[in-house]
Amino acid sequence: MLKNKSFAFVANLKKFLLISGILLLAGLICTLVFGPVLDISFQGGTKISYSFTGELDTDAVRKFADETLSKKTAVAITAGVADSSQKLIVSLADNQALNTESIDALTKALTEKYPDNAIEQAEVNSVNPSVGTVFFLKCLVAVLIAAVLVIVYVAIRFRKIGGVSAAITALIALLHDVLIAFFAATVLRLSIDTNFMAVVMTLLGYSLNNTIVVFDRIRENRRVYGSKKPLDELVDLSNNQVLARNIMTSLSTIIVILVVFVVCEITGLTSLRTLTVPLMFGLVAGSYSSICLAPALWVKWRELRSRKQDAKQ
Repeated sequence: MLKNKSFAFVANLKKFLLISGILLLAGLICTLVFGPVLDISFQGGTKISYSFTGELDTDAVRKFADETLSKKTAVAITAGVADSSQKLIVSLADNQALNTESIDALTKALTEKYPDNAIEQAEVNSVNPSVGTVFFLKCLVAVLIAAVLVIVYVAIRFRKIGGVSAAITALIALLHDVLIAFFAATVLRLSIDTNFMAVVMTLLGYSLNNTIVVFDRIRENRRVYGSKKPLDELVDLSNNQVLARNIMTSLSTIIVILVVFVVCEITGLTSLRTLTVPLMFGLVAGSYSSICLAPALWVKWRELRSRKQDAKQ
């Protein structure tokens, strides 16, 4: 379907930027209004796991836990894949972890409220707010180090076609993808936890791979055509040549993540929801930015630099 098609990507850069701008602005507004849902790993708090039998209504348990603790909680139910075990997870993201008395009171209240479900406390994880902040900063440092390595790698690999400009435009595309994934998690009220850090790292590698494919073809065509073709035509030609490859690669990966999401929802592994959902949004954004944004932005960068050099001369 795409073999004989020729799309003008550089000429439509303003439209692509408008689409991205609208999505990012809507996500920013939602984040400012509702705020992100931070997991206890970053914000601090307590997570209590219970084993149980039978069936429980998560909304009813959440309301009961809120009343018992006089605080807002999050409740999730997970099911084991290898066996039929079930876990009830009560999370409380707060500036102060629950003390032993409050945990015991909640456990006693749940066992009395649901006597037929054989609820038993299995595990308690408490995180001090200061520890959560330090962990969050360490995750940010890891992401920044990865971003710096990305810039250095792309700058060296594509130095013959303007490596620094290619690296910066690739980084802009990566930031675009990460922000889309973050805003998707915020709008859908998914917690920002260690799974989301895995999403960020995955996007840094996966989205960059698609962008490198485009720049690699630009470098090859530049070697073939030299200065015979204008830069915008050269980029459009290169982008169209790898368009089907990039779309099919991204689509196949998205289908795999979608299957994982569906299986987890069916089996009750809701803990992976914070990994699969933002990753799907990020992969779609990564395919879009690698095709529509990064190459066209690189052209505009090179054209602006050429005009400045001509003006100086």
